[in-house]
Amino acid sequence: MGLALLSAGLLLLCFPSLDRPEAAWVALAPLLLAVGGGQETASSRQAFGLGWLTGIVWIFFAENWIAHSMIVYGQFVTVLAYGVALLFAAILAIFVGLFTLGMRELVRSFGWMAFGAAPIVWVAGEWLRQAITGVTWNALGISQVGQYRVARLAQYGGVYLVSAEVVAVSAVLVLTLRLRQRSAGRVAALLGLAATLLYFLPSTAQPVEGETGALVRVGGIQPNLPPDGTARPERLAEDLESHLRLTRETVAEQGGGEKRVDLMVWAESPLSLFHDTDPVLRERLSTLAKETGAYLMVNGVGREGEAFFNSLHLIDPRPTQTLEPARRYDKIRLVPFGEYVPFRNILGRFVPAITGDFQPGRDAIVHLLKLETERAATITDEAGETTPPLLKIERTTDFVRIGGFICYEAAYPDLVRQFVRNGATLLVNVSNDAWFGETAGPRQHLAHARMRAIETDRDLIRVTNSGISALLTADGRVIDPLPSFVTGTQVWEAQARRGQTIYVRHGDWFAISCTVLTFALLGGVIWRRSRHAP
Repeated sequence: MGLALLSAGLLLLCFPSLDRPEAAWVALAPLLLAVGGGQETASSRQAFGLGWLTGIVWIFFAENWIAHSMIVYGQFVTVLAYGVALLFAAILAIFVGLFTLGMRELVRSFGWMAFGAAPIVWVAGEWLRQAITGVTWNALGISQVGQYRVARLAQYGGVYLVSAEVVAVSAVLVLTLRLRQRSAGRVAALLGLAATLLYFLPSTAQPVEGETGALVRVGGIQPNLPPDGTARPERLAEDLESHLRLTRETVAEQGGGEKRVDLMVWAESPLSLFHDTDPVLRERLSTLAKETGAYLMVNGVGREGEAFFNSLHLIDPRPTQTLEPARRYDKIRLVPFGEYVPFRNILGRFVPAITGDFQPGRDAIVHLLKLETERAATITDEAGETTPPLLKIERTTDFVRIGGFICYEAAYPDLVRQFVRNGATLLVNVSNDAWFGETAGPRQHLAHARMRAIETDRDLIRVTNSGISALLTADGRVIDPLPSFVTGTQVWEAQARRGQTIYVRHGDWFAISCTVLTFALLGGVIWRRSRHAP
């Protein structure tokens, strides 16, 4: 049990708010030793229990920020809220238990050399967790988002390949304890070689020859409003006026020409803008876009008949010149109990949705922006002379495709890559992380968004209600973040990109391959035992 708790502590160190990513490289070694590295292999029940215990401790203490929203905004009793968080951890920890159970069965059948399969089995567990529960939060590879040399492996196989690289080091450490066994030594050498080769793989971004992505100047409004808009309905009109004013001021401060703002983004917030059904609001936003000359991306409530959606709307400053009709993006991945109630027929009578009862969207919508830039240029003669100097105004036009998604959709790699597959050259993520307060939640959310930027090789503009709003570059850097829990604006210069990584083109091929291989290995265990059964 001590080794299992040690692994839980090391896993906890990897993620915000402790932020010790180097701990991830050895985090699973104690757990692997506890399962099959002693004089006797643990029983099946013991192996599962050790993994389950590790997962419960790690996930509960890393992700108990979910209790904050329930206590502060859901009026849950504190004990009950943390009980729900513990139940959440216990469910997700099942997949850590299945990892240790699987490793126990492999070690028992194939000996110490089976530890070489640990990266494969771990990735299978991570992928099955999201496939079964829909939860992707804090995959082990996320811990390395600040180490670009390692994190860029996500361009090949998503965050799952980064997880495999990390787990491989723990497996090698365990195998080194039995180097006298020739098979264990060979597997350790092969696993170490594979991890080293992965580390030195080049970037997979595939730029299109002769095409350079445009520079896009994007402004963001961080309003810092209380997340529950129903707590202050009398101030909704005032908050809307504040957004309009901040937008005008931000654009005006930048001036025109090369410094003009191409796109203004409003965070996901409790404004509850009914763009589709409120003609007065629609006219005000259209007028704002025309006045500023900037595209406007706002979060609001979409509606089709009796169905409501958490949506992103794009307002064109030159609607008569648009090349494509604007399409609304409806959030695809809704938050359970926040934006909808699962198993509504059973639970709907007892548990209401906290922020609204929404329907999921279906398509990863990409918006086409036509950017026109004016700049002063000096006219020279053939000799390069400028006497007398003459100035002219050069006008250039660039086209940028924006993929915008909402809130914790940033935690879903396969969803975000769909925007890039559909042509997005720049990504935008709006969120309302005020629900998490000053817990580790906002920083963990930021880490997932950074990994999505690396996986897709796209700059990502992140605009949130209360922070952390920033430009996330394609190599995962955080540029010019706004301070958390303050009202503010910022303008970032992002680079549009046109290439596509292997992960964008082929998705979860690595994780699915690991899952198939894991089942094949465990099938081999069953077959071997059936042959030797009396």
